[in-house]
Amino acid sequence: MIRLNNLTKKYKNKTAVNNLNITFTPGVVTGFLGPNGSGKSTTMKMIISLVHPTSGDISVDDNDYKSYKNPTKKIGTLIDPATIDVDLTAKQHLYFFSIAANISQKRIYEVLKMTGLESVKDNKVKTYSLGMKQRLGIATALINDPDVVILDEPFNGLDVDGIHWIRRLLKKLSSEGKTVIVSSHLMGEIQAVADRVIIIARGKLLANMSIDELNEKTLTTYSYVEAENLEEMEKVLKLNGGNTIRRLEGLEVRGLDSRIIGSLASKNHQILYQLKDVQPTLEEFFIDITEGKVDYISEQKEI
Repeated sequence: MIRLNNLTKKYKNKTAVNNLNITFTPGVVTGFLGPNGSGKSTTMKMIISLVHPTSGDISVDDNDYKSYKNPTKKIGTLIDPATIDVDLTAKQHLYFFSIAANISQKRIYEVLKMTGLESVKDNKVKTYSLGMKQRLGIATALINDPDVVILDEPFNGLDVDGIHWIRRLLKKLSSEGKTVIVSSHLMGEIQAVADRVIIIARGKLLANMSIDELNEKTLTTYSYVEAENLEEMEKVLKLNGGNTIRRLEGLEVRGLDSRIIGSLASKNHQILYQLKDVQPTLEEFFIDITEGKVDYISEQKEI
């Protein structure tokens, strides 16, 4: 278990992480999300003491990470695969890592097989695709069978087969009781694999909830309506407390469930072409909750 207690990191005039209080629990895949510059990477680096907090503290199973004699047994990480020496083979890279961490040589072959790199173990890393490098980074994170696994953008460069593989892997790791933390900009992949999501922006916590809780949030659910006379139907809905937004040929309706909408249409002699409940994606929720809290926004131009 990892606890962040009032965690803060400041760089001169910028506060990268602002008073975070978060607990990452065992047996759970947690999606750790945020816009660029939100403080995710800084937070992950503070967990493994690559960056030191300005104030607050981090406990790993109620101890300081630096106090562990074998830290890679406690936490395995993939934060920057570019740090791997590309002139080494995968086997050599894992060999040097295993020697430094006093890990059995047998484990090298286990993680090579686990990550699908067994057949290319003697090829130099510079010949690897981005996806293969990602697999090697994951192999490095897992080589000491750690209690906590932290993976930053692990889906990058993976093909469809690789994405399905990592989904299964993450679920397997959490089923073994490990604490699994995954950061990614691919919201669909996080939604497919995470049990819980934590969202931060500008270093502050915005959301910390299970996927089930997220799905139950009223601000993310709505009904979609298409009607023969859309203007009249919209008037009816608004008069009865509905909040509507025009969407192409229909209406996005909040504040009224689909049964009430159907009943109102019948009472007011409105013909409906379509009526359905819509559960927005994690990406839509993410955009909604981080609106106005993004440091880097591209200019939008009409084409």
